[in-house]
Amino acid sequence: MKKSAYLIGPFVGDLRWEYYYFAPYIITLAKRDPRRIFIVFTRSSRFDLYGAYSDILVPLKIANDVPEAVNKFKMNGFGMHECNMLLKAYHNKYKKRYNISKTIYPDISRFLFKVKWQFPRNEMDYNFQPRKENAKIINMFIQKHNVFVDNFNDLFDSISLDNYETIYAKELFSQVTNYIHTGKVSILGCFIEVIKTCQFVIGNLSSDYSRLALLLKKPLIVLNETLSDDSIHLINPLNTPVIRCNDIKEGMDIYENHFRSPKCGTG
Repeated sequence: MKKSAYLIGPFVGDLRWEYYYFAPYIITLAKRDPRRIFIVFTRSSRFDLYGAYSDILVPLKIANDVPEAVNKFKMNGFGMHECNMLLKAYHNKYKKRYNISKTIYPDISRFLFKVKWQFPRNEMDYNFQPRKENAKIINMFIQKHNVFVDNFNDLFDSISLDNYETIYAKELFSQVTNYIHTGKVSILGCFIEVIKTCQFVIGNLSSDYSRLALLLKKPLIVLNETLSDDSIHLINPLNTPVIRCNDIKEGMDIYENHFRSPKCGTG
């Protein structure tokens, strides 16, 4: 008897829309029904949004796939006709091996591609669990880290934290890049693993890694943040502490006086 499977995807849209409005719903389904096979069709750079919750990961490859082309749930120049062709091939590839119970993907037709909550808002689980190989790679480079500095923004290149062990995003990127070719790890997966083990994050909400810190419940110190408090509230569903400041010392003082866990040591 064939096992029952869900086909997840294809997801052709923006990374932020995937980790805010789609992948967390799939995590909820996977936890609810762990016996079912979950087959996920997305870009390989995003596999670790599903990681331990997926059984088969299928790399999505689209011609002219550049960041400027993605638009919410869709990709410019890639309509429902192209999506249906992918869906047919996807279904045909697995229908002989599995009993396909359901195919779950965003509707990109007409105006629907810009509807955030196509999937139940109250069924989003942001407990991202990258594949195990990501943690193994991180442990090769990092033995101790109390704070993650998202320094892809040049604002943070000169930060010095005397009482904390730090890991800097640029350094981490250069360390793990050579391992991506194995197909078992991703930059995203490695960054998620590091953020999860940190006490807090210093960054800016123009970055996906700083936004992921909010979803991973890590207090975030933001320097010269341009988003309004209302805008931050909309992208912070778990109400993770966000500390706005004009300089890092000010932000650190607020963190240590109001948000630092008594169990957390420094140095």
